[in-house]
Amino acid sequence: MVKVDMKRKKIVTVTAIVLICPVFLSGCWDRKEINDIAFILGTAVDKEGSKYRTSVQIAVPKELGGSIGKSGGGKGWYIESKLGKTVRLSSLEIQRNNSRTINFSNRRSLIIGDELAREGISPIMDVFTRTLQNRLQSMMAVTEGSAYKILDTDAPIEQFPTEMVRELIMNFTKEAISIKSVLNALLSDGIDPVLPLLKVDDSVPSKVGEPMKNLRIVGLAIFKGDRMVGTLKGDMVKIMILSMNQNRNTEMSIPAPEGEGDLVFLFKDSNARFVPTIHGDDVTMKFHIRMEGSLVENASNFSPTNEVGMRKLEQLLGDKVRKDLIEVLDILQNEYHADSLGFGEIIHQHKPKEWDRLSSRWKDIYPHVKVEIETDVQLKTVGQALKPMGLPQEEIIHD
Repeated sequence: MVKVDMKRKKIVTVTAIVLICPVFLSGCWDRKEINDIAFILGTAVDKEGSKYRTSVQIAVPKELGGSIGKSGGGKGWYIESKLGKTVRLSSLEIQRNNSRTINFSNRRSLIIGDELAREGISPIMDVFTRTLQNRLQSMMAVTEGSAYKILDTDAPIEQFPTEMVRELIMNFTKEAISIKSVLNALLSDGIDPVLPLLKVDDSVPSKVGEPMKNLRIVGLAIFKGDRMVGTLKGDMVKIMILSMNQNRNTEMSIPAPEGEGDLVFLFKDSNARFVPTIHGDDVTMKFHIRMEGSLVENASNFSPTNEVGMRKLEQLLGDKVRKDLIEVLDILQNEYHADSLGFGEIIHQHKPKEWDRLSSRWKDIYPHVKVEIETDVQLKTVGQALKPMGLPQEEIIHD
């Protein structure tokens, strides 16, 4: 009897295994075929009155195949745009208009209109932290004007306008500004977010040819908490990127120390750091920046021929860095009241006990933080390469 029972148990066990195996071999129970999915390439969110406008760029698979996203004369994408009481509800309106299930897992970029950015981006960030499908590595930017216009530009060098947005942001700073990095800044003590500022731009003047609608980064959007409070442009953007230690390729121009014209220098290698010194409520940030660069254009009649001339140029560049940073700090501390360079976070990292004491009053202390600036500029280009081309020797001014 014992042998018979053992045999029956073995038969039951084998039968159970045979019956269960197909369950694991049949694939994902909730999978969707690719021809049932609409892939979102990029999202733009604007505020219109009391409602949110969500616009998405959706891939058209049958048109993908050409080198610029065109096949058979059609674009490789189209745009859907809907209004809703919330960001989520406006996205649901887009889904109702689509025969396929919209999927955000391949989104390249998230673009925010400046009107919405000034009201606050927390409602948008809330959606992206609750929906697992959203890619936190997607690039993020603010636009001058409505964000949905970015989705409908030509961007001829890339397959999709949102891909161009992604590449522009990737090349803007060392560490690309993504949804994740903005969330980290919003959730961290002592630092306010900054975002690239995008603008639609004509590829050529109309008198040169038929312009195409292209994109470019024109500055930085400065936030206080989740609200955009202003922008920085021109040389102020360059010094911000250098001070944030995010420099990739920064070019700076200075007037010639003697004669007329300007010289342009490229800085690929730089290192910046802030070190806090605290006495009571008096906070001083000691800023040191080292920059190595080379001359890329001499549009002047000045030519340094010895170490003295090179030192003059280095001194002028150091003075420019100091002047520009003082100007930026004045705007950040006294006009925008935004800790965009993360002074509070630096104190938190270097002197956590002091930060515990100061953090509750940081908004009152921050405008009075002093900054001592030390620059170390080194130019590597020497010799004949510094001379302006095409000028007679008698017109060149030497140091």
